[in-house]
Amino acid sequence: MTADDIRTLYQYNRWANHRITSACRPLEPEPFTRNLGNSFGSVRDTLVHTLWAEWIWLERWQGHSPKQPAAFNDYADLDAIEKRWSEVEKGQQSFIAGITDAELPRRIAYDNLSNQRWEYSLGHMMQHVANHSTYHRGQLVTMLRQLGAKGVSTDLLLYFDELTT
Repeated sequence: MTADDIRTLYQYNRWANHRITSACRPLEPEPFTRNLGNSFGSVRDTLVHTLWAEWIWLERWQGHSPKQPAAFNDYADLDAIEKRWSEVEKGQQSFIAGITDAELPRRIAYDNLSNQRWEYSLGHMMQHVANHSTYHRGQLVTMLRQLGAKGVSTDLLLYFDELTT
């Protein structure tokens, strides 16, 4: 994977995150926070987990090992989530704008929340984050359907189709 591939992947990731948050917008507060028994319970908590993961990995790419767990109750509504996600996206864009192909194999070590030491290449970390967000967007579509709301497609090829129209 090249730095340009990473930039494309993260442009897609932003597009897909915006599509899924837009699909969540019609939910009333109770369904938005209702525990549906999924990995992170509610639509809100799944969105916050995904946002938080994108933030913590951005920190790790920059050599930091944050210890803050996701604070689900800090986000009362979708507006609060989108505001924070916008900040994280700006940080991602700034970081990604400066990467080169030569940096992608660079190994980065970090301590996870359990103080376990891990090390991966920057390129693999960046691929992991986009894949992780895709996984949880799929869960969110299922959750929306369980709540009687309309799901939305966030397929990569749909993103490319929309680029050409």
